[in-house]
Amino acid sequence: MKLIQMGIGLKITQKINNSNDNINNNTLSIHINENWVVFCLFSQEKLIDIDKVVFLAKKTPTFLLKTIKKYIKSITETKAPKAVKLIYYDKSSTLVPSVLFDEKNSLNFLKYNTNIKINDLAANDSILNNEVRNVFIPYVNINNYIFDKFKTFDFFHYSSLLIQLLSLEISDNFSEKIFLNLNDGFIDILYFKNKKLEFYNTFDHSCNEDILYYLLFCLNQLNLNPDKTHVACSGNISLDSKIYELLYTYVRNVELLNFDEIEGINSDIIKSNILFRNF
Repeated sequence: MKLIQMGIGLKITQKINNSNDNINNNTLSIHINENWVVFCLFSQEKLIDIDKVVFLAKKTPTFLLKTIKKYIKSITETKAPKAVKLIYYDKSSTLVPSVLFDEKNSLNFLKYNTNIKINDLAANDSILNNEVRNVFIPYVNINNYIFDKFKTFDFFHYSSLLIQLLSLEISDNFSEKIFLNLNDGFIDILYFKNKKLEFYNTFDHSCNEDILYYLLFCLNQLNLNPDKTHVACSGNISLDSKIYELLYTYVRNVELLNFDEIEGINSDIIKSNILFRNF
């Protein structure tokens, strides 16, 4: 892994020796946050490149688009992707039961937790066997550019993919379970009961004590006992990390989700986000 100082921020690059010269097999997922952008390039479902650009301050959609254009322009012909997926990481999302969802009024579902702008358009992901719609606001300028460049693409809110992935981790051994997903600067907390999603929220954090506070706060609000509740953790956490030690002091049943290692890859970027590993 190497670090490259760029005009737009700090670029962290992990090169993988899984390259393939067949351009028809390459796919690209772009993970977009106002503080960073991650590019994951795959060949025949194997990760061959991962690039993370970290910004020194929050960036606008216009600036993020410039970053994406620069990366795509840098891709050689042998690595040009045939398929592209955009994953948006922002707070402009809300979960709505499908039976209550009205696509014509999608923006109305967001008006209580999002500052809606005049030109904003709402999108939605159908998740959990079509029982829930995740309504969010994608960046129109980025979607338009990717469409013009590749003609077809998929885009999602990251929480849709996260909820789907973690729902597969529910076993018959637990009637209820808390998931704590740690990201750079924010966390996701999910609560499943009888294999149904009962609670989801995201919180900003600047220190480990923030993470502990929000976890204990959610447990209290959900009337869950920290000594008995199973908390499964993913993302920026390991057995020897300070946050794991802190959590275990207050929550007795803490486990780390053990996703399969990717062959040939030992990257902190991959380990920090469970959504980077698959297209």
